[in-house]
Amino acid sequence: MNPAQESGGELAAHESAGGRPGGLFYTLGRVELRFAQLCVVVMTALVLTSAIARTVGTPMNWTVDLATFTFAWAVFIGADVAWRRDRMVSIDILVDRLPAVARRWVQLACTVLVAALLAALVITGTMLAADASDRSFDGVPWLSYTWVTMAVPIGCLLMLITTGHKLRSQIQSLRGRHGEVTP
Repeated sequence: MNPAQESGGELAAHESAGGRPGGLFYTLGRVELRFAQLCVVVMTALVLTSAIARTVGTPMNWTVDLATFTFAWAVFIGADVAWRRDRMVSIDILVDRLPAVARRWVQLACTVLVAALLAALVITGTMLAADASDRSFDGVPWLSYTWVTMAVPIGCLLMLITTGHKLRSQIQSLRGRHGEVTP
């Protein structure tokens, strides 16, 4: 589906996170979506294959290892897809009762906190991946566990990029007509 065929809601979701159809950020989001979808399909096929093989008496342990690999990548890349589209779970019963300007300030503060958490996860996820370099899967000894743990810092880095776009958009929405931040 090309950008001209997308629904208004999907287009608005991309633009709210800073993506413009045809732009690099927008294209990255489309690639992430397709990659996460592929990971879920492959993971499902691997789990199904494993279950069938176990049922007929010839278990294939390597399928579970590869399903773990695809699951980790689907989770962290899929998290950025959801974050871009404002589809993350939120509890906003109290915030909804605030005036519009106060809601935007609370949203900005929460986005800053999310950015700090994601930055910490990029750093610690990278350290975790480095520590896992000597570990491999039992069923797939040629596949280092580092490739699974790299899903954490890469997924969080992508979410951090999305968060930067959200922050820019939120700051712009708080600015008045003359470029000054409203109280």
